Amino acid sequence: MATTEKISLAIGRNELRLARTAAKAEGLSLSAFVSGAVRGRIEDLRRLDAAKQVLSTFAEDELPTDAEQRALLARWSAPSAPAQKRPHGRR
Repeated sequence: MATTEKISLAIGRNELRLARTAAKAEGLSLSAFVSGAVRGRIEDLRRLDAAKQVLSTFAEDELPTDAEQRALLARWSAPSAPAQKRPHGRR
């Protein structure tokens, strides 16, 4: 079972307003929306790290062409799946 921890977090007023609006539009609590955003960012960083690892295996004269690099970056930076909607309320 997943555990959670309450924390205090500082966020700009405009970002908070936008996050609340987006969470409501997706039918999520603010907490679920922020958690999903954090998970998504962590996934992005893992993908970037994996891409760097792959590129480090190339000899300098074997690196992908500019077009190949653009295609790889587009593929690796594809957006994550949207967060799953969960009912509001405590469990």
